[in-house]
Amino acid sequence: MSTSVHSRYHAAFAQALAGALGVPAADIESQIKPADPAHGDLSFVTFAVAKAQKKAPPAIAASLAQSLQVPGLEVKAVGPYVNARFLPLPFTQEVIDSVRLAGAAYGSDAEAGKGKTVVIDYSSPNIAKPIGFHHIRTTFLGHCIANLYRALGWRVEGINYLGDWGKQFGLVAVGFQEYGDPARIDDMAHLVQVYVQANKRAGEDPAFDEKAREFFRRMEASEPEAMKLWNQFRETSLKGFKRIYKRMGIHFEHIEGESRYQDRMDAVIDAIAKKPGVKESQGAIIVDMPYAENEPPVLLKKNDGSTLYATRDLAAAEDRHARFQFDKSLYVVAQDQALHFRQVFRTLKEMGQPWADQCIHVPFGRIHGMSTRKGQVVELDQVLDESKERVRKLVDANIASGSLVTEDPDGLAEQIGLGAIAFGDLKHNRTSDYTFDWDEVTSPEGHTGPYLQYAHARSATVLRKGGGVPAGYDPALLTLPEEQALVRQLARLPDTVRAAAEQYEPSLVARLLLDVAAAYSRYYTAGNKDREKRILVEDNDAVRAARLALTDATRITLAAGLTLLGIPTPENM
Repeated sequence: MSTSVHSRYHAAFAQALAGALGVPAADIESQIKPADPAHGDLSFVTFAVAKAQKKAPPAIAASLAQSLQVPGLEVKAVGPYVNARFLPLPFTQEVIDSVRLAGAAYGSDAEAGKGKTVVIDYSSPNIAKPIGFHHIRTTFLGHCIANLYRALGWRVEGINYLGDWGKQFGLVAVGFQEYGDPARIDDMAHLVQVYVQANKRAGEDPAFDEKAREFFRRMEASEPEAMKLWNQFRETSLKGFKRIYKRMGIHFEHIEGESRYQDRMDAVIDAIAKKPGVKESQGAIIVDMPYAENEPPVLLKKNDGSTLYATRDLAAAEDRHARFQFDKSLYVVAQDQALHFRQVFRTLKEMGQPWADQCIHVPFGRIHGMSTRKGQVVELDQVLDESKERVRKLVDANIASGSLVTEDPDGLAEQIGLGAIAFGDLKHNRTSDYTFDWDEVTSPEGHTGPYLQYAHARSATVLRKGGGVPAGYDPALLTLPEEQALVRQLARLPDTVRAAAEQYEPSLVARLLLDVAAAYSRYYTAGNKDREKRILVEDNDAVRAARLALTDATRITLAAGLTLLGIPTPENM
């Protein structure tokens, strides 16, 4: 397992403190926090030590600081804190060289998860329905989490677990028989129209609703005609889904659905009957285990004999462990389903499955502010189209003003539009709700995808104007406060990637990239105010080469981070 530059210094500081205090380094590492930038980079507070030794914290801090000698760090005491600051050398060179050596793989560690497997269940739209805007959280979060684990060397089995079984397909089938055009059975939009009409009719007409239920029972009985129609609906939907996923740059190792387990329901129920047991409740079959007050039971089979989500999820969990022998199985599904997954995982544990604790629900909050159209779902494709159209206006305006030259304005607008929507979601803490705002997400300024893409494009442009990446450079020349601040941000990506994977929290990477972009913007702007601080400084080739090397490291870091988030990285904006 490789160690980042930042982690090495953190570990060295912890080791020195541990040696001075006579305790294991592991006891100290978690107590070292980021310092106030005015006083250093790393900080250790001495309150606990002072209490144990019955001495004043400032006295303890002063004594420790005086006794510590850590290569590459300047150690000082400030009140009760022992602070360590990275010395410009060798830290600056180590960071820049590590970034440039890793290139596109910066932030990755192929050894960290070597030999481990993670299954990630995400996106999971329903057949015969469009991929709605509400799917962006599970889709982008799942895709990014998969990227993070791949970067850390895990074997990733991403599963798009389609909702392709249940009464809704009975609704589509009887709706199609009533309202459908057989010539348009391959038209996804037509199937959606049929479903909307059928669903409305079922809510008003109990007899029609019963026809849908009966069709699903025919599906569960594998009646050939019913299965033939279902297969046609499924293939039509898959064709539409794959086009949208390709547009978003998203790939799944497996696209499979609930239908995969239609013939395994009885075996699952039989296994549960042995342990922990099943019982009948109002004609339905439920898992026989203790429930909290007012907690609904785990329903395995309804009184009409049809199965439910829980039954299929239990079968899927067992199948996935048998196929992949996973170390983790993640379900990137909305917070609303928290009870469902708690009960499924608890049932697996009650069944005696030793891997039940390796099944993890990764919940997320809701999006507000995206209104529905005529009572129907806002389609994700439509949102991507609108984002592209809004961005295209900005692209055209920049072309007209002469500030942008591109041979493919439409392709550029597509890249920026996708980045706007993806980053607009991923920058938020996963479990938080947020309000969608068009003007905010597509703005080239502020905490947005276009702002980050522009920072990347600006660094690429500076390199082009500067004649490309320098063959060599002198890191001792990078002494400006803006340069040292930028180097510190670049150093954080590897540790941030690891933390984001451990916490299933892509927003950690998103926020770091904003810090990198802001630091680079301040560096670039400083050169506009003071010509001696310009990256492409005149009449000093050595300083120019050093600053281009730092710019190259910045470009690489932004590109690596944006790629992990699934966001395109145009080099000209």
